[in-house]
Amino acid sequence: MSGPVPPPADEPDVDVEVIVPEMVGAGVYANGFTCWYNRTDFTLDFLVYLPSEPGGVNETGHAAMRQPVQVTSRVKFPPALIFRLMQTLNDSMNNYERQFGPITHLGE
Repeated sequence: MSGPVPPPADEPDVDVEVIVPEMVGAGVYANGFTCWYNRTDFTLDFLVYLPSEPGGVNETGHAAMRQPVQVTSRVKFPPALIFRLMQTLNDSMNNYERQFGPITHLGE
């Protein structure tokens, strides 16, 4: 998590107090995500993959599998905040790798 952004010199200092409600304090697990947007919002859906199950027959006549995924959390951002989110994630990834070593990419 990045630290607070200092206010411009002509504005008073503001101490931000982050309050985490008990019902969200434990967080939710996600092993996938998707991002979509419209004119006013970027939406991040955090997902968990559920067990695969038979899905019938596909258009070529072969057996198909169905991969259900469940949204565990949905967060909407105004477009102006997306670059700050990306920068914070990048900074956090760099800090993580300095502390714990390289992140192994999925599929490697």
